[in-house]
Amino acid sequence: MRKIVFFLMLFFLIGFSAKAELIEGTLSNALTYRIYPKKGLPLVCVNIKIKAGSIFDKKSKFGEAYLTAKSLENCDTKHLSYDELKEKFDEAGIVSGISVSKGFITISAVVEKSKLDRMMCLLSEILKSRFDKKNFEEVKTEAINSKKALLNDKDYLAIHAAFVGLIRQKSISHSSIGTIEGLKATTAKDAKAFADKFFRSNNMVISVSGDVDKNIVDKIRLYFSFLKPAKNIVTFEKPQFNDFSVVKDIIKPTQQSYIYIAFPSVGCCKKEYYVAKVLSYLLAGNLDAFLPHDIRTLHGYAYSVFAFNYPLPEGGVFVIGLQTQNKFTLDAIDRIFKDIKAFDKYITPKKVETAKEFFINSKYISLQTPQSIAAALSDSYMRGVKDLPWVYATKMINSVSYQDVRDFAKKLFEGHVSIGVVSEKDYSDKIKAILKKYGYR
Repeated sequence: MRKIVFFLMLFFLIGFSAKAELIEGTLSNALTYRIYPKKGLPLVCVNIKIKAGSIFDKKSKFGEAYLTAKSLENCDTKHLSYDELKEKFDEAGIVSGISVSKGFITISAVVEKSKLDRMMCLLSEILKSRFDKKNFEEVKTEAINSKKALLNDKDYLAIHAAFVGLIRQKSISHSSIGTIEGLKATTAKDAKAFADKFFRSNNMVISVSGDVDKNIVDKIRLYFSFLKPAKNIVTFEKPQFNDFSVVKDIIKPTQQSYIYIAFPSVGCCKKEYYVAKVLSYLLAGNLDAFLPHDIRTLHGYAYSVFAFNYPLPEGGVFVIGLQTQNKFTLDAIDRIFKDIKAFDKYITPKKVETAKEFFINSKYISLQTPQSIAAALSDSYMRGVKDLPWVYATKMINSVSYQDVRDFAKKLFEGHVSIGVVSEKDYSDKIKAILKKYGYR
């Protein structure tokens, strides 16, 4: 297995050799571009990342960012009707997607390289959306239905409850899709105002990867020079975490409990972020990791248990999640806290080095497509990373020590915690007693 990983890594290291150099710069309108040529690939990806996520929603209109983003490919534009826009996307064979996170709206599109010019023209066009009322209302109806469906999703309800219990500001803790009330209150006029405010040249980055050369800059200049810079730089609000522990149990008819445990953590891309990634891998990175082995294999409390560090625009949340039969709810939660406090059992010098090796070896494998490369270039720019993202990540992972992981875990698991549970009955008081047993207040 190690030989396979070595040769795969060698293959991608060759692909990321000095022959391919990052081309980056800024247009006269203050739009930043980042281009990473990959010769021989049949596809080219363009990724546009805009600092315009859901934390910028108005309090009475949670869902503004989501509706603005989802309208871009579904409304009339300055020069095309929605039907014409859709037809041109389909004719060119463009595969595209628009996503919304707490911090960003991301537009990603990939096409066969001979159609790149056409794709860039269309991406430019959707940024000139008219947000016409008829099509906007259809987008809104679909968003409201999606939100209603989420309200029956037990995993969503549990993790959302954990986030709400941990973070004081609703502007950060609310879901990126918004609320039903906020979606209903948002109008096409609101979406246009949101786009006018945030879709500014100095508030976004455009990244390209594929079989291109420096001449691609001329195309970026041709299609995106219409964007105007904002006078004021957009900044993110830092999360304020509650200084007490919270338990929220949502009662639903269910045969198993859905449990999410959230701790105040760090965001991308400081060293501690990579320490947190190593810690999450040691806890639940595979079936042989500490939590799955103990919770799932030895005690049979859960079908799966997982851990990850969720980066907010500023700061982050460390999450442990699992599902278990209702009768095991309290036993499973008790066992989780007993396990995470047992640092010597899962944090050892050897295990830390193994986790680091995994991340370093798998980094290049995860960057094998132009889509993933372009996305990494955009994300790293927004996070203030100067180096190539895969080079920076490797450097940061290599700098993580056994003592770093141990110190981080100790600090993380001795702070405050928020638990979201969906179960057949209210276990809140008994869960609070478990937290008190392990020193939480």
